[in-house]
Formats: sequence, structure tokens, C-alpha cells
Amino acid sequence: MTAPAGSAPPAPADGPPEPGGVPAREPAPAGPAPAAVPPELRGRTDIPERVVARIAAQAAGEVPHVHRVRERGALAPGGTQAVVHDELAFLELDVSVDYPVPLRHVAEEIRRHVARRVHDLTGLAVGHIDIGVTDLVPSRGDDTS
Repeated sequence: MTAPAGSAPPAPADGPPEPGGVPAREPAPAGPAPAAVPPELRGRTDIPERVVARIAAQAAGEVPHVHRVRERGALAPGGTQAVVHDELAFLELDVSVDYPVPLRHVAEEIRRHVARRVHDLTGLAVGHIDIGVTDLVPSRGDDTS
């Protein structure tokens, strides 16, 4: 059977026609969502200790009054180090701090900020952070020479 002259053909069951006479397709109904795989079965993510140490050093450098964070190198013992056991990180940082500032206050701020950044970026909890203040850097207005 044909449609009367001047009338549009009936729309197909899967949606109204688009301009140009092509029928629109409606999305297929979603089936049941696949069951979520528990995190412990999805796989393992390993974050090397040197990466955790780099994150910690970067984060320590973001704290006000921290002048420099010493990186660990093959020829330079000390510096920033990380040890990771399971989901727990232990950190050592060597920092230069502006003078004069209360060192214990700056060290506590470093601990808070570094622990938060390491956890946010790696998911690791931070057990403790040892901080060595290796140098005091005079503020621009305080010339001690």
C-alpha cells in the first residue's frame, strides 16, 4: 500500500525519520551491567621506591620556607629516600630551610604535606618521615656576612 500524495510515509518503529528521510536509531536498551571485579582481583600496581621518593621530594619543595630538597644520587649518599612495605611508605628527606624560621614548625608542615601528597598520588599510607635539616639559607633581607 502506498501513502497518499503529499503525506510522509509512516515512521519506522525504531524512531522518527531524520532530515533526508533516514530513520534515527534509538540506543539499544542497556543490559545488566557486568559484575564489578573486586579490587584485589583486578591486578597489582607497583610503585617503585624511587618514584615515591621523587613524589616526596617534590611535595617537600612545595612547603613554604623549604629552600631546597636534596635528591639522592649514586655519588651523593643521603638525600630523599623511600622504603615501601606492602601499602606503607617510610621516608627520609634532607632539606635546606630559610633562616630564620622555626625549624620544628617547618618540619611538621613538611610531614603533613608530604604524607598527604604521597597518599593522594600513590594510595600508600606514610608510616613516618625523618627530616634532616642540612642547611639554613639566609633570607634576602638577612645578610649574615
